[in-house]
Amino acid sequence: MKLITDRNWTWPPEQWELLLSLGPGLGAFDNGTILGTALSTPYPEAQAISGVLVGTWAERRGVATALISNILDIRESAVSVLYATPMGESMYAKLGFHPVGATSEFHGVFTGTPASVTRPVTAADLPAIRALDHEVSGYSRDGFWDFAPSQYSLHTAEFEGGLGLIGTRELANGPAVGPIIAPTAANACAMISDVVAGRGPFRVDTVDADVAAFLKDNGFETRYGCAVMVHGAKTLPGDRSRYFAPASLALG
Repeated sequence: MKLITDRNWTWPPEQWELLLSLGPGLGAFDNGTILGTALSTPYPEAQAISGVLVGTWAERRGVATALISNILDIRESAVSVLYATPMGESMYAKLGFHPVGATSEFHGVFTGTPASVTRPVTAADLPAIRALDHEVSGYSRDGFWDFAPSQYSLHTAEFEGGLGLIGTRELANGPAVGPIIAPTAANACAMISDVVAGRGPFRVDTVDADVAAFLKDNGFETRYGCAVMVHGAKTLPGDRSRYFAPASLALG
């Protein structure tokens, strides 16, 4: 949390606890003083890297490079995926990562009307939802789905092209939308309208230009962006044509 305060991040202690329950975390230390962190969330198909954070008191000492190198060594033959800020992208490239896409982060209050296509997920839906997430994200993440129903407000919809899934969750600085899985961008936009209409400000991270245009047309503005980067493979696993927003940038 000292690092969080130093870098003006918004991760609460619960975020660290959750990620450390799903995989290992590394810290760089100097005589008991923490210099930086990096976290891995391992799946059979890949590992998602997150929490790469170095204190201002440890800048330009190769701390982040050392941490990522060690994270890569944990699962030497595995594919690694991360979302890189512009500040970190060049460092990751030097370590063998390459960009395969980009997300845009939107914030706003939805000005449109709900499409009324979704309904809340029930326990009976979870086996199909888990299978859908595996097919689209490419990750076998039973650990995530063990806690997701208690941490996310999940909704599903049935479209002509197949099943849709959307979730919302509370972050330290307000609610966010994700994951978003749908047969088409239009289906994704319809689900977004259902979960954000009349509910105040939301954050949405999306990789899709059509979803981005929909958000801009309905009261949202873009603030930041991340490069989606991969190490050990040419592209991301799964059917990413249907993956319009991740469950969390930290989770791949």
